Amino acid sequence: MSSAKAAGNPTKSDASVDLSAVRFLGLELKSADLNKVREHLWAIGGFDQARSTVRQRNIDKFFTKSRIRDSYYVEFHYNNAGNVTSVKRLYRPYSTENSNRRTAISTKEVALQLIPDLGQPLQVETKGWGGTLTYSSYRWEDDTMSVVIDREGSEKLGNVFVEYTVKTESPYAIAEK
Repeated sequence: MSSAKAAGNPTKSDASVDLSAVRFLGLELKSADLNKVREHLWAIGGFDQARSTVRQRNIDKFFTKSRIRDSYYVEFHYNNAGNVTSVKRLYRPYSTENSNRRTAISTKEVALQLIPDLGQPLQVETKGWGGTLTYSSYRWEDDTMSVVIDREGSEKLGNVFVEYTVKTESPYAIAEK
């Protein structure tokens, strides 16, 4: 992995990708807030909101019922003003849509799904520690947002997740009246 992209050095083709317009489930993350997220997921259906997050203002957790069934849940984090600061999608090890599959989902498969929208990743990192199996982690990043594909616990056997982080929103911003 001695290429410029693997080393984390952006190239001209990477700079042309605008991550501020990234959409997740049809929501533009840069401009989304708590009310928009809840209304949008209610409108498209297929999700159950975790009871523990119904009255929360800083986090929403939605379990998948009939939409994106290859995932356990989608978790939205908000600042005090209600704007989205991050979104995490946790994949199941085996897709329920492809029931004949005998191997677990990989970070590479998820990255290949995102490359048409996000372009080539800025950084591809090989992870694994203590003699365990290795895997690749992918990162897209610019001034407004970062997108990371990794595994829980940084272990080959951890579940794959995608995390979108909006950089321009302060986690301590307060809504103005």
